Amino acid sequence: MGLPPVVVGIVLYMLFSNTGPFRALKLIYSVPLMIIAQVVLITPIAAGMTESSVSSVVERCKPTLKGLGLSPIKRFFLTLYECKYQLVSVYLFAFARAISEVGAVQIVGGNILYKTRVMTTAIALNYNTGDFAYAVALGIILLAIALAMNLVAGILQLVARRGHDRA
Repeated sequence: MGLPPVVVGIVLYMLFSNTGPFRALKLIYSVPLMIIAQVVLITPIAAGMTESSVSSVVERCKPTLKGLGLSPIKRFFLTLYECKYQLVSVYLFAFARAISEVGAVQIVGGNILYKTRVMTTAIALNYNTGDFAYAVALGIILLAIALAMNLVAGILQLVARRGHDRA
C-alpha cells in the first residue's frame, strides 16, 4: 500500500521505454501508460482498504445470508449493498490519491503540453518556473474538483440513507 509513485514510474519507464521488454507497444509518453501507472499505484490501496473496511460487515452478514438460502451471486450483491458506505469511502480515498499523484505520471507521461500534462504536473511545473499565480489557480481548481466529488458522494450517501430509513 506504500508504493512510492516515482519508483512505480521508473519501473514502468524501464519496461516500456525503447530499451524495455514492452517497447513494441509504444506506450511511453502516452495517456494509456499514465493510466496503467495510476492503476498500479491505486489498486493495492483500494484492495487493502476494501478488505479492512468490508470484512467486519461480511462476517456479520454471513449467517443471515446462508440462512436465507440465496444463491452465491445474490449473496454477493446483497453484501455489496450492505457495504455501500464503506466502498464509497474507499473509492473516494483512491480517487484522492489518483488526482494528487505527480511522480509516476510525470515520468511515464513526459508532461507533454496538450498531450500528457495533467493538473498536478502543470501545478508543479508552473511552481518550479515561478508562475505562482497560475500554479495557485490550478490548485484551487483541483481542490474544487475534489470538494465537488466529496459533496456529490455525501449527497448520494444522504439520499441512500433516507431511502433506506423509509423502507
